[in-house]
Amino acid sequence: MFDKDFWQEVLQTIQQQKWRSLMTAFGIFWGLLMLMFLIGAGVGFQEGVVGQLRQMPSNAVAYISGVTTLPYKGFERGRSWNIDAGDIAAIQAKFPGAVRQVVYVKYLPAPDSTLTVTSASATDQLVVAGVSPFLALMSPQRIVAGRYLDEFDCRERRKVCVIGMEVAKTLFPALASPVGQRINIAGTSYDIVGVTKKTNDMVNLGPNESKSVFLPITTAQYVFNAIGKTDRLFMVLDDRYPSADYYQPIDALIRQRHQLHPDDETALIPTDLKSQLNQFDIMIGGLNALVWLVGLGTLLAGLIGISNIMMVTVRERTQEIGVRRALGAEPWTIIRQIMCESLVLTLSAGIVGIIAGVWGLYAVNRMTAASMADGGFFTNPHVPFIPAVVSLVILIIGGLLAGFVPAKRAMAIKAIEALREE
Repeated sequence: MFDKDFWQEVLQTIQQQKWRSLMTAFGIFWGLLMLMFLIGAGVGFQEGVVGQLRQMPSNAVAYISGVTTLPYKGFERGRSWNIDAGDIAAIQAKFPGAVRQVVYVKYLPAPDSTLTVTSASATDQLVVAGVSPFLALMSPQRIVAGRYLDEFDCRERRKVCVIGMEVAKTLFPALASPVGQRINIAGTSYDIVGVTKKTNDMVNLGPNESKSVFLPITTAQYVFNAIGKTDRLFMVLDDRYPSADYYQPIDALIRQRHQLHPDDETALIPTDLKSQLNQFDIMIGGLNALVWLVGLGTLLAGLIGISNIMMVTVRERTQEIGVRRALGAEPWTIIRQIMCESLVLTLSAGIVGIIAGVWGLYAVNRMTAASMADGGFFTNPHVPFIPAVVSLVILIIGGLLAGFVPAKRAMAIKAIEALREE
């Protein structure tokens, strides 16, 4: 049953020390505010970095061909080579049904090189690559105009291309959209069918999507006399072939076909994309642990302040407590009052801190919505429901404990000694 007189007495006691109560409550408010901002920032970072990665196929592997640094079986070091279509056939033969999807990337004419790209109004030196259509689903990017390359483009070796958003601004500064326009690369004209934009700078599966030109892989291989050759190979494996178990055996098979030294780490670079994603998860887990550690530390400092203030309050009310005990007040009544005073201070300041933190993150999200729309390191900062509830529960428990120590001290005072206190 709700005891109106009891709660009026609790509030009256708090009001008698307004400035002390406000300053003490501010510590709790600040602790919860910082905790909410830290949680929101962690969520924003997680959605910005890992959120996009989770859209990628998890059971995928990547292989990047390079230049040999070790001699092997009569071949000297410094040899350049390319992954080719025969590698896929060999993988399928040794691991039947393992390969579900293949993505090729061929730099033109070679990695770390550029080509002169010309439009009707500008010229620039740009990275040009032939790619498979499925790369659009693996690499974090967004089509801002037109469409991406498709299977028909590759099958018919169509002379079409997708350009990065930065390329569009350079080559077509006066146009809102260059889709339908033409560019010239090494004497060959290509129709622009789409404009793309990179949305996660931490993931690099090929040329920078915002600053490069992309051709259908078959068109690029045919025009630049590199039929069947590729520099980067991405494969989505069947679930029966976990990438963590098979990316190294596939690496060994490719090395065997191209006479590469088993210990030559630069000749062929294998990567298990799932393990890379797991590393991001570990990083996010560590970040969340740090967020809670710092936030709870700040909150603990505020709770200690509450407990100290209640100790001072108990000291000042020694005679009052003695009189009440002499008049027959039950110990539980005095303990409950002191603990409730602590809980009211803690809970009211904490709830205001939680609300201020949530609304502050909402305001930040509204102000930065335009820049966050295309992804990046920080997207949609907010406080999930469960962490908010957990924070509130911790606050309630902490408030009760902060009042329990002073209440215990109050009960240790004998009534006759309390009445003699000056």
